[in-house]
Amino acid sequence: MAQPTNPVRRLLFQTGTSLLAMLASLVLALYHATLEIVVEGDDEIRLTRGQSSNFILAVWHTFVDAAAFGLHTHNLLIYSDHPRTKNYRRSIQNISREVGLKTLNNLGYEVLDASLGKQSQGIMNFIKAIRSGRPALVAPDGPSGPNYEAKPGVIYMARKSDSVVIPVGVGCNWRITGPNWDDFILPLPFARIALVYGKAITPSADTSEESLARQASEMERQLDELCFRARDLAEGKAAAGN
Repeated sequence: MAQPTNPVRRLLFQTGTSLLAMLASLVLALYHATLEIVVEGDDEIRLTRGQSSNFILAVWHTFVDAAAFGLHTHNLLIYSDHPRTKNYRRSIQNISREVGLKTLNNLGYEVLDASLGKQSQGIMNFIKAIRSGRPALVAPDGPSGPNYEAKPGVIYMARKSDSVVIPVGVGCNWRITGPNWDDFILPLPFARIALVYGKAITPSADTSEESLARQASEMERQLDELCFRARDLAEGKAAAGN
């Protein structure tokens, strides 16, 4: 995390962001209480854990914020990084990121902050944590798109961490859409959020570019289908199954 080098400023930064995160966590807890969460297919999680398999949950970047309200009970690991520049360290984005990371920790997520070292080392640490048994949450079209196009990185991480990938479709009936590249959605109070878990994808031993791209394409297809199903559940057009 990009913290001030001056000891006094660092203390103010740490204290201020911690207080803001506590306030944000309280507001989100009240906000969360108004939401209705509908879940379908979460037996896949229990089956995977019953087989002592590591897993990565894959969610489109658009829906990560909405999904966070329904996935917090899984004790998930999230990867985070930021630009390593002096301008970023002094920016409001640095403060908001720090508040966001601490808020996620308060909500039950663990954040692996790759900015503490080299980016490549951060990714390797993320893979090691998953291999050790920590489930993770990843957006296969992140961090910068294109939207709804799965990159092979998630499949590669799953292979290297001896994990399976479980795609999760997300829908929300009452929301606002952000202006970012991913058109991220934020559920409004009293919204219904639907989470639909797909079948686990076991990565192939073949890590060639062609094989990874083929499996990423299959994950993309599953995610799209699951999101359509989740949309119908959230809008009351279908009833949830097991």
